[in-house]
Amino acid sequence: MRILKLMAVGAAVGYGIYYLIREKENGKSLLEELIDDAPDYVDRAKKYVGFTIDQVAERLHK
Repeated sequence: MRILKLMAVGAAVGYGIYYLIREKENGKSLLEELIDDAPDYVDRAKKYVGFTIDQVAERLHK
């Protein structure tokens, strides 16, 4: 039973890696697009964290 679980997990990981590195129509893989867009994602996350902290601080001061 344990070997079946290991095989299933291995197949899932293999398919996930294949999906990440497979090239799309535009010639870039999903992984390359994520790496290229990472600075934008970080900036958006920082803005969201700042917005959330401001909301929490406002609720605490009421």
